[in-house]
Amino acid sequence: MTMVAPPKALVTVGIAEMRAEPADGAELVDQAHLTEQVTVLGAHVDWRFVQGPDQYFGWIRANQLFEIPGSNNAGIVAVLLADIHERPSRASAVIERVPVGTRPPQMFEAARAGEPYVRPEWAEVPLRTDVSRSGTRSGFLAVADTTSDGEVASRYPTADDYLKTAESFIGVPYLWGGTTALGLDCSGFVQQVYRLNGVALPRDADQQSVLGRRVEEARAGDLLFFGNESVTHVAVATGPSEFIHAPMKGGVVEHGHLGGDRKLRGIRRYLPDVSAI
Repeated sequence: MTMVAPPKALVTVGIAEMRAEPADGAELVDQAHLTEQVTVLGAHVDWRFVQGPDQYFGWIRANQLFEIPGSNNAGIVAVLLADIHERPSRASAVIERVPVGTRPPQMFEAARAGEPYVRPEWAEVPLRTDVSRSGTRSGFLAVADTTSDGEVASRYPTADDYLKTAESFIGVPYLWGGTTALGLDCSGFVQQVYRLNGVALPRDADQQSVLGRRVEEARAGDLLFFGNESVTHVAVATGPSEFIHAPMKGGVVEHGHLGGDRKLRGIRRYLPDVSAI
């Protein structure tokens, strides 16, 4: 599963202006305040393209940000659904399932003094409290189903990252309200594709359709919004007229093409378009 962890940064001035373009005279789209954390998604000269605490996107001057040193991205579930077993064996009963992108609490046995650390095969995961006398219940997660340190790239996401992540969900059944590989609805699918690459989007398609920048022609990674009188459906563009989406009830995540009964209402881009600057 492709995942990217964009760098985080702290605002170092009282009020940092977020602009629509990397220029002091460009439209003001939002403001970030001292010590607030933003996600850095791109760069152009001495500007950084960020997503702020309000989920808005914009350009902030690089000298108004302090980039937080890379964090440890180990231990993140890297398969669509990871099984937590009753005992440290894949043959053991499955007692929980955890979706991709989750970082479950894990308990490892510390290496003995003077001995090199060896990545174990299993991690013990504390679960809900059992009502019996045994107290807190634990299960076992195969470490091979999680990321190792350095495996998740700490860099700006690209359109190719979004497409690879979207492709991983092909064949997952449609489920109204679903956000995991057990079932997804259209906006839940889109939300997870972006979340796994460091971008936070609202839950519903109509909410997603007001963020980012409106464009006239789709590129890979853009979102396509459909509906007659209002936005009711969303898809991830793979090109000018192709997309991946979770269709309505009874379907699975699949490739699609513009045309047919769906009316395209708009296209939104969330990546910085530095080629147009």
